[in-house]
Amino acid sequence: MLGYLTCRPAGSVFSSRTIFALAGFAVAAWAPLVPHVKTGLALSHAALSHYILLMGTGSICGMALITALLRYFKLRTILVLALLMLNGALYICIALPSRELTAVALFCFGLGLGFLEIGGNIYASFLEEKLERVLLPQMHGCYSLGEMGALATAIVLLNLGLSFYSAILVPTLCLSLMALLSLPYVDFKPTVRTATAPSFSLPHGSVLLFALVSSLIYMVEGGMLDWSALYLMQNSALTLELASSGYIVLIVAMAVARFSGGYLIAKFSSFKVLLCSVLGCALALIGMYLSASLWLIYGYFMLLGLSIANIMPICISLAGRQEQMPALTAISAVSTCGYGALIIGPALIGYLAAHLTLSGAFFTLGLIVLALSLLIYITRKAFSLA
Repeated sequence: MLGYLTCRPAGSVFSSRTIFALAGFAVAAWAPLVPHVKTGLALSHAALSHYILLMGTGSICGMALITALLRYFKLRTILVLALLMLNGALYICIALPSRELTAVALFCFGLGLGFLEIGGNIYASFLEEKLERVLLPQMHGCYSLGEMGALATAIVLLNLGLSFYSAILVPTLCLSLMALLSLPYVDFKPTVRTATAPSFSLPHGSVLLFALVSSLIYMVEGGMLDWSALYLMQNSALTLELASSGYIVLIVAMAVARFSGGYLIAKFSSFKVLLCSVLGCALALIGMYLSASLWLIYGYFMLLGLSIANIMPICISLAGRQEQMPALTAISAVSTCGYGALIIGPALIGYLAAHLTLSGAFFTLGLIVLALSLLIYITRKAFSLA
């Protein structure tokens, strides 16, 4: 058992949804600032990569630290700290006072994002246990909605004639308002076993399987985020302005799949949904290599989004229910491995693409994911927890 719940269940579920939406909102609010930071600080591509890597390092640190902090602070306190860091970092990235301060701000942004993402997964897994409901797919759907909401808000505000700075600041203020409404309902009191669990531990037993699955799938998602636009430009006649359309198809499909994930898992079981999802992911990646039709490629992007959407939520949910590791430590380990692969994965795909082609890298990844589906089938007992 992870902990105890003393607040109203409805308020707690609302707060958990908002935490995930906040994380997606923050990531999407940062995305338009990337070219602004590059131009404003006169950074080369290599220097910008170092800044982004610094943010990734902060995120990994936040994910690894949160279980230790939960021994001394309430989850609500950690989430408030994360919110302050995210807001402060976004303001600094708009103002760009100096390279040094911007670097510190990006590290803090990653740290806050790590707190928010792992804290959200811990809290949602805890609510699943307490309320005996499948919640994690829907929560990750709120992350996708947060991403789309921030981007849509920024686009609308820019079209209304507001400045670039206002288009970023308004979503950030919305982020703060959402937090003020939701954080009072965050109520998580760890059990003695949870509170005395190791802060971080390398995954073992069935948790190692969950971590492997989440890492490979998040490597695919990270690869699509960074490389899908270039892939479309190389394999179709799309211009730079339309090259991101493939990723938009992907995230919309992911949002739809996540909000239907709870129903599918309740009807068919976690194992069946997971196995079909991994097979669908492999088919989509291999199909993208073989296809020359733009519409077929869009279809494979949609299949990929539908397939990868619920894999991470299922792995986190299973990590919270297994008994080979303390639940809090297991959730942190699986989440950190997954999000770490999201950050490192695109670089590995780029390395593969340099030796093959980008399509060849996707095909290779598809074969690896296909082998993963066989591993899941062989070890199906670990993925069939009640």
